[in-house]
Amino acid sequence: MPDSTNDDTSKTIRSIERAIDVLSCFDHETPQLSVTDLQKRTGLSRPTLYRILATLAGKGVIRSFGDPQRFELGHEASRLGANWIGQDDFLRAARPILTRLWKETGETVALFVAAENGKKICIEELQSSQALTFTRGVGSMEDLETGASGKAMLAFTEPASSDPEFEDVRRTGVRVSMGEIIEGAVAVAAPVFDRTGAVKGSVCVFGPEVRLSDNRRNDCIKRVRAASEDISRALGYGAVIASAAE
Repeated sequence: MPDSTNDDTSKTIRSIERAIDVLSCFDHETPQLSVTDLQKRTGLSRPTLYRILATLAGKGVIRSFGDPQRFELGHEASRLGANWIGQDDFLRAARPILTRLWKETGETVALFVAAENGKKICIEELQSSQALTFTRGVGSMEDLETGASGKAMLAFTEPASSDPEFEDVRRTGVRVSMGEIIEGAVAVAAPVFDRTGAVKGSVCVFGPEVRLSDNRRNDCIKRVRAASEDISRALGYGAVIASAAE
């Protein structure tokens, strides 16, 4: 009787390989793709690609939108990413508040955490439904020192917190940047703290400068600050302060 052990260990499931190939097409530079884009990148036939996309969409790993139809990573991808970096509880606590902020502002809302390599990673993003908008994409990584979302965290960490650049962030509780990562974009970010008072991440709203100017920008600043406070409270931050004062 033939020994099939070696054959078993060398076999792979082709459909899973293809699904991973599809997911690998989405990155910071191309967070949204059409079927044609995906077909060019993967070399898959259109019927095969549609079956894979339907399966991934059914599991929430990707989502489709628009006419013509386009695809981007979905909520389940952000949950898996959060699990990978140990931030699942953070995401669960923050999600309803992020949804509220998204509805209030009408702009793209994102949640970031610091990674161990001096980077920041987006673990959740709710894209604006407006025609002119910006998106970074769940899983996108950038230098922690670049942009409002990273600097909002750095302002409350050592040794960066001794930098005069961050004094205004500590005073106001928010960081505003213009065109620092995306030309023509304005970002408003605020830090989020865990129950021990350590920086857990940052919440950010970003959109085109043409909309986020003057009074509307000030309104976003107020709402981002409130969202960061509410997420921090959901993580137990206020409870520790209150018990220490008693």
